[in-house]
Amino acid sequence: MLGAKGLAGGLRVEVLTDRDDRLIPGSALLLEGEDQTRRVLHVELGGRRPVVRLEGIDSRDAAAALRGRHLEVEADPLPPGSLYWHQIVGLAVRDEAGRELGRVVEVFRAGENEVYRVEARDSPDLLLPALREFIRDIDLQHGTMTVRYEAEEVR
Repeated sequence: MLGAKGLAGGLRVEVLTDRDDRLIPGSALLLEGEDQTRRVLHVELGGRRPVVRLEGIDSRDAAAALRGRHLEVEADPLPPGSLYWHQIVGLAVRDEAGRELGRVVEVFRAGENEVYRVEARDSPDLLLPALREFIRDIDLQHGTMTVRYEAEEVR
């Protein structure tokens, strides 16, 4: 959340989903760090950023205290072989020879493709496209990603 708007507990939000049904009155959202959902009471979509009013947040001070926290929803099941970004972040990355390259610290979209940013141990960060040609295996149980990668020599 970006901050408060108005005196009644409005929350300016940055939308990080492509689902239109997330921010509608009556929908249930989780406030990051809480276990119980909160009902969306009101949504304003006319300004630069949507403004959401949630049940239980009824003052500017209460809204301002939530700045920087995320609103979340229960994850929908994905098709087999698909993963959520949060499942990828933190995986140990190894090449096909078993050499550890680093850890995935970020996933982002570049054009039509996702890219994994790997914080490398002994070199600058690696940017790996999320393509089968490069990502050979992801093992969530063991927390690893095996990639096809050959370091280029810098002359």
